[in-house]
Amino acid sequence: MTIVVVWLIVFGVVLALALKSWEGMLGRVVTRWLPASLRSGDDQDRWVVAVALAVLAATFIVAPISMILTLILIALLVWLGVKVGPWIMKKVKLH
Repeated sequence: MTIVVVWLIVFGVVLALALKSWEGMLGRVVTRWLPASLRSGDDQDRWVVAVALAVLAATFIVAPISMILTLILIALLVWLGVKVGPWIMKKVKLH
């Protein structure tokens, strides 16, 4: 039960900070980072990005080892895909 309460508190704090800083640096970074085809409107982008950041931050605070291991696993899969992808594409006959 304590973990849930801590997660909810961290979620609320990060959500409030993300929404507050949207007009500043966070909004500009997301606008540059997000492709135009994925932008739906400033208000919707604000809520989607703020909630996503809040979930990630709260999970990282509550279960940091699980998050770090997950990030390492994702990085290894991406690295493997980058290394093996071109080799596979050379072997595939594209007629």
